[in-house]
Amino acid sequence: MKGLNPEIVKGFGYKLETYTHFRNSFICETNQGIKVIQAVDGDIPQLLFQHSAKEHLYQNGFKWVDRFYISENNAPYYIHEGTAYVMTDWVDGRECDFDHLEDIKKAISTLADMHKVSKGLIPLEGSRIRYDERSLPLVVQKRISELTTMKKRINRQSHMSEFDLIFLKYYKYYEELCKRSLEWLNRSNYNETKEKVKKEKCFCHNDYTYYNLLIAPSGALYVTHFEECRYGLPIYDLVSVLKKIMKKHNWDITIANELLSLYMDKVNIDDEKNLLVSLLILPDDFLKVCNRYYNTRRAWASQSLLRKLNLIIEQKENVAQFIKYIESL
Repeated sequence: MKGLNPEIVKGFGYKLETYTHFRNSFICETNQGIKVIQAVDGDIPQLLFQHSAKEHLYQNGFKWVDRFYISENNAPYYIHEGTAYVMTDWVDGRECDFDHLEDIKKAISTLADMHKVSKGLIPLEGSRIRYDERSLPLVVQKRISELTTMKKRINRQSHMSEFDLIFLKYYKYYEELCKRSLEWLNRSNYNETKEKVKKEKCFCHNDYTYYNLLIAPSGALYVTHFEECRYGLPIYDLVSVLKKIMKKHNWDITIANELLSLYMDKVNIDDEKNLLVSLLILPDDFLKVCNRYYNTRRAWASQSLLRKLNLIIEQKENVAQFIKYIESL
């Protein structure tokens, strides 16, 4: 990684004193405190959409985002020798720990606060507008079809691996979960919800997880890295982060109930409960691991994926209790 030219910091109206490398960024001591400078991949329209989303949140009362500074060119970036750079404040914090109950409660509560003000995003002119275009019914049907294809593929083989044998043993169970997910989806008002969200210009972070959540010494939780944000159903954020947390806590329904209560106390999702149930039932981890195994035939990958598959199976009974709880909401 090459060094940082002081002209880049000057382009944001600050004077560089010292700097150090940090991952793919520079931590800079300036005449007005510690800042972070990062080169971006040149996708300025996508950067403008990110900036628009962060500013929308900030201007509507959600202050805990890594806002981009405005450069002397009145843009949320500065171009030096053909490369675009952004500058943000340095958050002196630690990553959110999904093993720690208080941290995950803070993460869910903050997500609800963010979603409360995520409606009405009008991006800056020149932004690359990003939509979540997936059709959930088609996605679930495709997953069911993929399981059938995997089964046929195994049955054509002359030799079966340990992974194959485990897959065949539990294939029907996970296929039934997919079908159950589809049933709940068909009971939901998915199409109406999707149209409503589109009309209201709601957006989701789309990568709301521990490494993008920083807890400051004050206790405030900052949401960072909006590279994947787009117009779409905010409930996707909730489902994604809840599944990550539940896996770490062995699908403990007491914790699940506390987290969902925290979220629903702030955000009304009564009209989306069937959709929530459908997404939480869908066995993403099993599908993901199996897809990777049957599309990545490398010895080192196979062993790693076998361990992941065994962990999924070990948690199967707890997941079943979690699903029973979710269906009773």
